[in-house]
Amino acid sequence: MNKTTIKKLRKKFTLAAFISFMIVISIMGGLILLVNHYTSTKQIRAILNYIVQNGGDISDKNHSIRENIEFISENGFDRVWTEVFSAGLDTSPELRFYTRYFTVWYNEKNEVASVDTANIAAVSDENAINYGQYALDRSDTYGSIDQFSYQKYEENGETMIVFLDCKQHNDISKRLLNIILVLVALGAVIMLVIIFFLSKRMIMPEVRNAEKQKQFITNAGHELKTPLAVIRANTELDIMLNGENEWNQSTLRQTEDLTKLIQDLILIARANEAGQTQSFTETDISKTVTEAVQGLSPIAQKAEKELKTEIEESIKMKADEGRIKQLAVLLIDNAIKYCDDKGTVTVALHKKGKTIRLIVSNDYKDGEKTDCSKFFDRFYRADESHSGEKSGYGIGLSIAESIVENHNGTINASWNSGVIHFTCTFRTK
Repeated sequence: MNKTTIKKLRKKFTLAAFISFMIVISIMGGLILLVNHYTSTKQIRAILNYIVQNGGDISDKNHSIRENIEFISENGFDRVWTEVFSAGLDTSPELRFYTRYFTVWYNEKNEVASVDTANIAAVSDENAINYGQYALDRSDTYGSIDQFSYQKYEENGETMIVFLDCKQHNDISKRLLNIILVLVALGAVIMLVIIFFLSKRMIMPEVRNAEKQKQFITNAGHELKTPLAVIRANTELDIMLNGENEWNQSTLRQTEDLTKLIQDLILIARANEAGQTQSFTETDISKTVTEAVQGLSPIAQKAEKELKTEIEESIKMKADEGRIKQLAVLLIDNAIKYCDDKGTVTVALHKKGKTIRLIVSNDYKDGEKTDCSKFFDRFYRADESHSGEKSGYGIGLSIAESIVENHNGTINASWNSGVIHFTCTFRTK
């Protein structure tokens, strides 16, 4: 892995850990707000219910609340909730001194019979009547308006509406929301710093494994070159002494294929060892891709495939010209190989702003159910049976991916309407 690859891996790890943290802390904060809202609502309704049952006046009551109050819900969950979160009614005599409320009564004709604002200083009789009319016109038993929650109670055609000042409850909820937002923001910053410093240590095992894999491939490749050279030399000697036959020709072909496979594996292993801009020069990408197309045109003609180009002229970027040509050859050769019979292969090169796109596409009617993301896996072939109808070891696209990544670009495959597209995207500085 080079520095660019390690940097990308650290970014992915940091992003995944940060998003996970934000999801968890957001869920926890949301649950806290929901619990607070439910608890506050339950407590407000308990107070309203108590005032209603005491005729709209609790100023002179002796507060035998446990005997007088009719709880809103009698199920076991609500009773446990009340005990755990103190969501029930305050049973102390202090309730009447800190509870701010007012009451409006209506007769059978829904006319105001009386108003009691003795237990609140911020509401006049006129305001109380306006609030009462709002609640009277609504069909719900419980509701809220401004900073007040209300409850309606009807008996013998008369209606009593009790309004409870919930400003203190609302202020607590707002304060809790602000505290949670501040803690989430502060926690996010702290978490980001911690992840940033720990990410390098966390990904080091993966980096070491990747280095060991590259070292193994390189060493194995060098060790295999000698016996392959001996096998090739012996086969060529056999041909000289005994003439050509299908057996020694098959051995020679397999030796050549294995030699190329080893070279490709070593190429992939070394692709990211050098720095990102190793031997990068100002390169005419248009010319390089055109040369690759011209070199493969005879192969396309022999395979009876039409090879079309849509290449803009004079597109340039900092690149390794040899690698870019190898990339184009790999993609075009792959497109010719897997293109439908009598099909068309199209090579397009465009530049828009600072973005350069190389797109190689071919007709491939059977690609609808193909997982295109697997094309870049080493040794993956669309011919999953490995029947040998298509030559190669399924490593070409993996090499192409390494070349693109070494140029700080991206490559992806997609299928649409019977055509498969391989798109390489590069950014110029």
